[in-house]
Amino acid sequence: MRINSSTGAAGVQNSGGASKGKSKGKASASGGDSVKVSDASSLREKALTMLSDMSAVRMERIEEIRGALEEGSFKSDSRKVASQIVTNALAERSW
Repeated sequence: MRINSSTGAAGVQNSGGASKGKSKGKASASGGDSVKVSDASSLREKALTMLSDMSAVRMERIEEIRGALEEGSFKSDSRKVASQIVTNALAERSW
């Protein structure tokens, strides 16, 4: 399926194996595209579940950092932060 953004919803084209004009009125049960949309409440519920699974030690550290940020006393090593960002980005990429 291809969606042309310049033509909006009318620009949706099926690029599957079906040819124009030769359809016999039956939809293929095995080759269909699907879209699943989650509402905000289910995403919120998932986030709350993930938060409840976090260890207490990690939550204590988050609160400690939050307090230091509010006081303006938080110090960080910019090289270490940059290195960790790059490391995480490279780990997520499938090479």
